[in-house]
Amino acid sequence: MARKKRRKLKRSVKVGCLMAVLFPVVLYLAVGLLVQRCSVEPREHTEAPADVEPAKEADFTELHDRLDRLMNAPMWIDTSQISLSVCDIASSTVIYSRHADRLLPPASCMKLLTAMAAMEYLGVEHHYVEQVKLCGEVSDGTLCGTVLFQLDDDPMVETLSPMVEALKTHGIRHIEGDLVFDLLREDTLKAHSTAATWDIPYRKLPILLKGRERIERDLAYLLQSSGITLHRNPLFGAPALQGIDPVNTPLLYRQELNRLAGSGRSVYLHRTPLTEVLAPMLIHSSNIKADALTFHLAHVCDRLVPSQSSAPERLVDFLRDCIHLSPDELAATVVNDGSGLSPDNRLTVDILLRILRYGWEHEGMRRVLLDEALATPGHPTRHGSLLGRMSAPMYRNKIFVKTGTLTTIGLSSLAGYARTADGQWLLFAIVNEDSPVMDSRIFQDKVCHELVR
Repeated sequence: MARKKRRKLKRSVKVGCLMAVLFPVVLYLAVGLLVQRCSVEPREHTEAPADVEPAKEADFTELHDRLDRLMNAPMWIDTSQISLSVCDIASSTVIYSRHADRLLPPASCMKLLTAMAAMEYLGVEHHYVEQVKLCGEVSDGTLCGTVLFQLDDDPMVETLSPMVEALKTHGIRHIEGDLVFDLLREDTLKAHSTAATWDIPYRKLPILLKGRERIERDLAYLLQSSGITLHRNPLFGAPALQGIDPVNTPLLYRQELNRLAGSGRSVYLHRTPLTEVLAPMLIHSSNIKADALTFHLAHVCDRLVPSQSSAPERLVDFLRDCIHLSPDELAATVVNDGSGLSPDNRLTVDILLRILRYGWEHEGMRRVLLDEALATPGHPTRHGSLLGRMSAPMYRNKIFVKTGTLTTIGLSSLAGYARTADGQWLLFAIVNEDSPVMDSRIFQDKVCHELVR
């Protein structure tokens, strides 16, 4: 019995010693966890004190190094013929730059300049307008007067049939008078003289870009085929305009034309938003829409003199007044067209980045570019010229770009916006010259991979 008591006593002493050792350890850990919890949770819900330094700017050293390794890695293309610039939007930090001041043809990335200038000078909410007015009285299906066609150079209009149908809907079967055309564009859209003529073929032009002669001929045919007859009668057919030369006396002609329009009543009105032109121009790289918009931009505010010029003066104005190119920079740049078809165009990737930044800094432009008008991989309707490129999920909603290609001189370009894995927005522009186009695109896709991963 005594031995049993001694054994129980020994066990009690051992347990007591063990508890004496473990209790401080457990208490220490519990207090540590409690202190850690109290110190972390409040910071998640409170702002930092005023005397705490703000967070430092994002460190792009790793991205710079990755891009530098990519530029110096062995590849099929000559990296000395690559111009590349990447910039952080928030801090304006230049992350990587190689040959950023080299003047090169931007190819279809020139359309970025056209789009920004159009949104700046015309406004994001601008519309092309086509209107038909009746100037005279209608009696028993006969209009004694003039039908006035006020037509912008809308590249989305494919036929004049709806205008003729509107005349029929208003009961017109015969016109005793004349047809008067107020056209924004009098001539036929053509590519710049330095560009390949087949890039803007006449057969693919929308009707309002084919010139006055074709418009008048098509409309006469549609009137005849719909059963509307025309008898040109100078007594009713806008007599105030007769004998006035619109070229030699443009002010007088415009005054009488405006007076005629003011006396008419509208029977047809069609409006095309500018954004409906920008989207196919940028996403699908439509050269026709780009050069048509360049002309529209130059002449929409001044329809006094029918112009045969397609010189993109307003694009140069935008570079000077909005991008603030210096006189030397402006003298070095070459802007022959708004589509980028001319191989003699000259911009730098630095200028492309400044154009992209201008669009980003203006909320309306940024919304149009990101939500509607730039190509983005993985999107069912907006992959456009990126079809087959960057199809992995990692690129979705992170790359918004304009592509460019001039196969005749082995040039490929890519410029736009990229969002990094941690949410930083970047500007970037790449131009590969004198290289196989497919190899250039592979390189460009690798750059985009480094930007978003």
